[in-house]
Amino acid sequence: MKCQVLEPFKVRISQGEIELQPGQIITLDKDKAIKLLKEGKIIPTNNIAYKIYSNILQAFLWVVDTDDDMWALKKEGVTDPIYTADEVRKLKGISKEGLKRVHRVKEVFEGSKVRNMQKKGRLPD
Repeated sequence: MKCQVLEPFKVRISQGEIELQPGQIITLDKDKAIKLLKEGKIIPTNNIAYKIYSNILQAFLWVVDTDDDMWALKKEGVTDPIYTADEVRKLKGISKEGLKRVHRVKEVFEGSKVRNMQKKGRLPD
């Protein structure tokens, strides 16, 4: 995974130890990248995961591209609710109260997914 360095940090390579500087582009395996992402030291250049603070929810959440990305974050110990880009699209236009309810479910039930949204009183197609 290609990432951009945000904060300086040292890494071991075959020739010894080097310090990476902000702005450098590096390639890492997914597990190492997720650890450094959680620490705020790198950001993916391919938009794999974003940690966001929601004023409406008064909480942190993650937005990732795919379910595989969600499970990779969970594997690394991320406990904040994680939404895929598809889920975010489905939640567009939902009320603040509705959004809070969905978020509470995602906090309690690990791996829960937003499958479809419907207006109150309507049955799904």
